[in-house]
Amino acid sequence: MQPFQFSLKADHIEILWNSQQFILTQGLDAIQQQSLVQGIWSELAIEKMIYLIEELLESEPQLRYVQGRAITSDSMMKLLNQLFFKTSDSIDRVQLEHAFNDFVDHLNYYLHQVKEDQQQVFVYFVMIREMMHHLKIQEILIK
Repeated sequence: MQPFQFSLKADHIEILWNSQQFILTQGLDAIQQQSLVQGIWSELAIEKMIYLIEELLESEPQLRYVQGRAITSDSMMKLLNQLFFKTSDSIDRVQLEHAFNDFVDHLNYYLHQVKEDQQQVFVYFVMIREMMHHLKIQEILIK
């Protein structure tokens, strides 16, 4: 089985899996705009993001069968790697969950680690966490 490939963009999500391409029409911008009240990050905003992402992923029934490894070359994944993981090329579920819990516990600290116009990286973070949970991804390879 081919690895699951993805690219999370501002206006849509691109997924290539099992020789099929899926385009989810809501991207990071829509998730961020629907979750943050007046642009303010909070635990409630993150919970809202999780809900929206779950709905988005469940909108494509074929994705229920995904499992295993995923691959991405997104620049936001590279920034996320620098902020939380500092690994060279892969992130597993345990690493991701530990980093995500740290992010939620120290939200204000992490918000100040990037420029305001880079905060969408945290929407990206919530998205890959939910992808790992709902799509049974064990590891993300960074290319």
